[in-house]
Amino acid sequence: MIDFLDEPLFDPRARYESDVDDLMLLTVERAKALHAKGIVGGEAWCGGSRADRFPDLVRTMGWLSAWDISLVATTGNQQLAGSALLSHGSPAQVAAYRDEIDRMERVYAFAATEIGRGTNLMAIGTQVHYRHEDRSLRIDTPSDDAAKYWIGNSLFSATHAMVLARLVVDGTDEGHHWFRVPLRPAEGASPFPGVRIRRADPKGGLPGNQTGMIHFDHYRITLDALLSGWARIDESGRYVSEFASRERYLRCLGTFSQERIFPVTGAAAVLRRFSAITLRYSTHREASGKRLLGFPHYRERLMPIAAEALALRHLTEHIIEEWTTRYPTEPITLHGRPLHGLTSGAKAHASWAVNTALVELRELCGGHGFHSHNEMVTARVDGEINTTFGGDNNVMCYESIRVSARNSAAQDISSNPPVITEDGLHSCAQGIALLEALAQRLLHRWRDSQRAALCRPHVHASCAVALLRRWTDHTSGEVDRALRQLYTVTCLLSLTDHLVAEDLLDSAGTRGLLAQRAALSDDCADHPTEVLDLLDVPEVLLGVPLAHPDYIHRTVTAARDTEPKLVRERAIGPR
Repeated sequence: MIDFLDEPLFDPRARYESDVDDLMLLTVERAKALHAKGIVGGEAWCGGSRADRFPDLVRTMGWLSAWDISLVATTGNQQLAGSALLSHGSPAQVAAYRDEIDRMERVYAFAATEIGRGTNLMAIGTQVHYRHEDRSLRIDTPSDDAAKYWIGNSLFSATHAMVLARLVVDGTDEGHHWFRVPLRPAEGASPFPGVRIRRADPKGGLPGNQTGMIHFDHYRITLDALLSGWARIDESGRYVSEFASRERYLRCLGTFSQERIFPVTGAAAVLRRFSAITLRYSTHREASGKRLLGFPHYRERLMPIAAEALALRHLTEHIIEEWTTRYPTEPITLHGRPLHGLTSGAKAHASWAVNTALVELRELCGGHGFHSHNEMVTARVDGEINTTFGGDNNVMCYESIRVSARNSAAQDISSNPPVITEDGLHSCAQGIALLEALAQRLLHRWRDSQRAALCRPHVHASCAVALLRRWTDHTSGEVDRALRQLYTVTCLLSLTDHLVAEDLLDSAGTRGLLAQRAALSDDCADHPTEVLDLLDVPEVLLGVPLAHPDYIHRTVTAARDTEPKLVRERAIGPR
C-alpha cells in the first residue's frame, strides 16, 4: 500500500485542485485500484475466506485514514456491504456476489442510517413488502424522516446498496433484514425508476466521499434481494426463520461491530503521523534563537501526545489480538458479547482522543499548521465525523459499560488501591492498578445509578488498562518505557476529577503527577530520533512541507499565482 500511494493516481494535491464531484469520482477509482490489488477487501474481515489477513487489513486501513479518510470511507462502505453479504446471505447469494464486492467490480453502498433516526436503528422506517401474486418485493420510504441519509458511494457510483429495512409479510412486520437492492444500471447512470438519489452535501469535511440521500417509491425488487442466510419466504408465501424477532435484529446489527475497529486504527495512525510531523518541525523551527523543542512548555505539550499516539497503536493491536482469538468461537450476534463492548468503547475512546490531540498539534505548528498542504487541519476536520460515524460515541460508551456490567460479577471495592504521593507514580503497574480500581468503582456506581455521565470515564479507564497491559508486554527500550510511563501519568491526570471523587487521589498525588509529567516530557524530548523511530511513520506520509527543514521553500514554490480577474470570471462564469 505504501508503494501504491506514490503512484500518480494518488497525488494528494488533487484534493485542493479538483472540483468536488471530480474528487468524489477520483476517490472511487482509487478505492477500485486498492481492491483490485487485494490491498483491501471484505474477504479479509473476520469470517471471510482470507481472515488470516485481518491484522494486515486493520493496519492498512489505519494508514489509509492517515492519508485520506475519504478513501477509507469509500472502501469501508464497499467492505461493509461485503460483511452484510457474508453475515446474512445464503450460500448461493454469497457465491454469486462475493467477488464483485471484494474486488469492487461493482460499487456498493451501505444503506442503514436514516435522516430521522441516526444511531437509533431499532426505529428504522424503511419497509419492504412481500407480494405473493408475483413473488416480488416492494421497498418503500414511507416518510421523509425514513430517507436513507449520508449513504456513501450512492450519489454517482453505486450500482447496488445493502439496505437495512423492515420486512412486512401478510401485514405482519417481521422486523429488520438486509436486502441487496439495485440502484442504477451502471456507474454514472440515472437511478432506476422508483429510486431517487439526491445530495447529502455540503458536508463539513470528507469532500472525496460521495454521500447521497435515497428515497424508494414503491420500488419493485426481486425476492432474492432478501439476504436469506437465516430468513426466507417459502413457496406458500410464509415467512420462515429459526430466530425470534429480537435476535434477528441483533444479528442485523452485528455487521457494525467490525466497522468500529477502523476509527480506532485510523486514530492511531493519524496521531502517529501528525505527532511525527510536529516533532520533526519542532527540531528545525527556531524561535528567539532556540529550537521549539528546546522550550519546556513546548515539550510538555508535544511529548504526551506522542505517547498517546503509541498508546492508541497498542489499543489497535489489542483489538486485533482479541478479534483473531475470540471471533471463531464468539460470533457477533448479541450485544452482550465482550468483543462488542471492547470495540464500541475503543472506538469512542480513540476518536475523542485524536480530535483533542489534533487541536493541540495544530497550535504547536503555529500558522503553518493551518495550511492545507500540511494536512493537519484537513485530518482534523475529516476525522471529526468519527465521533458519530458508526454509532454515536456516547451510545458506544453506554454499550461498553453495559457489556462490562453483564459480563463481570459485582466486585468488592473496599480493597486499598495504590497511593500516589508527591514523588509521583513509581511504576506503570501502579498506574494500571489505580486505573483498574477506578474502572471498577465507576462500574459499581453505574450499576446502582445508571448515570450516563459515568460511562465515558469508565471507557477511558478501561481502554487505558487494556492497552497499558499490552504495552508493558511489548516495551522496547528505555525511551519506549519513558513514553509508556508518560502516557500513564497523563491518563491519570485526565481522570483527576473522578479519581478524587472516588478517594483514589489527593492534592499531594496530583502535584506529584504534574511534576512527573514535566520531567518525563523532558526526558523523552531529549531523544527525538528514538521517538520518531517508535512512531514509525512511512516516509510517503511525511511528504508535507512542515516535516522538512526547507518547509519555507516548499511552501513558497507550491504557491500559485492568481489574479482577481480570473477569480471573478470563475465565480461568474461565461456570459
